[in-house]
Amino acid sequence: MPRPADGQDYAALRQSGTSPLRARTQLGLEDWRARRLEKLFQARTSRGRGDSQLPKFARHDAHVAAVLAAGGFWAFSERRIGRDGVAVCLPMIAPPKG
Repeated sequence: MPRPADGQDYAALRQSGTSPLRARTQLGLEDWRARRLEKLFQARTSRGRGDSQLPKFARHDAHVAAVLAAGGFWAFSERRIGRDGVAVCLPMIAPPKG
């Protein structure tokens, strides 16, 4: 029998960019438990913890606006693996010229 999801499982999903609703669904959490884990995750993030794999500026509105004004973000290429898989790889792709 699998172990129940905990705060680390939830934080790992959220750090990878998964929305709170999707994390709750993927982990099979009850609403009250998902709300509690999200509150803990946000508290850790606001203290500068819990966001160890993403740069702090990644969601900073002023930074995003400045990068978009300068032409946009570079992106990694993607390669399909099988029918449903995707691998992130090089080369980098420049943002479209506007």
